[in-house]
Amino acid sequence: MTEKENNEQIAYKIALLGDAQVGKTAFFKKLLGGVFSFSVSTIGIDTKTLNVDDLEVNINNKLEKKSFHISLYDTAGQERFRSITKSYINKTDGIILIYDITNRETFDHIEGWLESISEILSDWKSEKYLIALLGNKTDLAINDENLDEKDKKRKVTYEEGKQKAEENEVFWLGEISVKDIPFEELKKMFNNIIVNIFDKVGVKLLKKNAEIQKQGKRKKKGFC
Repeated sequence: MTEKENNEQIAYKIALLGDAQVGKTAFFKKLLGGVFSFSVSTIGIDTKTLNVDDLEVNINNKLEKKSFHISLYDTAGQERFRSITKSYINKTDGIILIYDITNRETFDHIEGWLESISEILSDWKSEKYLIALLGNKTDLAINDENLDEKDKKRKVTYEEGKQKAEENEVFWLGEISVKDIPFEELKKMFNNIIVNIFDKVGVKLLKKNAEIQKQGKRKKKGFC
């Protein structure tokens, strides 16, 4: 990355929210490391950063390539950590809400998570903010069509997930298996989230780079 590109790096903060054991940490680790691993529940908040370069975004009806610096928060789903999780909501530009399609309760709790978000960001629907909904663990429901209803592992249909997103005006990501999805496809999906955040949030320069640009502008004015 050149110095010029680095100075123009756009910074977003994205949080993974949802109940415990829905796959947030597995998503977090695979996106950062490229490999799936079974994970224990997160204690509090885990934060990592990643850079995404040459991502095409729409600026005034013209596609331009931009570089992004993403701070990704993996949050705890347990009730006892909920206050810590809430404290991070207003620091983010976007949230990925994840539920387990084989656990109906995690899907039903999406409403509660949205209420928590609304308590902190009452006008998030009209403001520059993106919330996306994602169903996980499709690998556990792969043979559903061959099973009796009572034996099926899938407890939430694709249509229910999509409807939930539409009713709450959140971005529908569909369903995946964090375990089975190829790394490149996971990155492509995440890049799509970044593009959609850009469409709503716009340019937010990385703090240190924004200061560099300000200093540059002040120097230019000095020579006028």
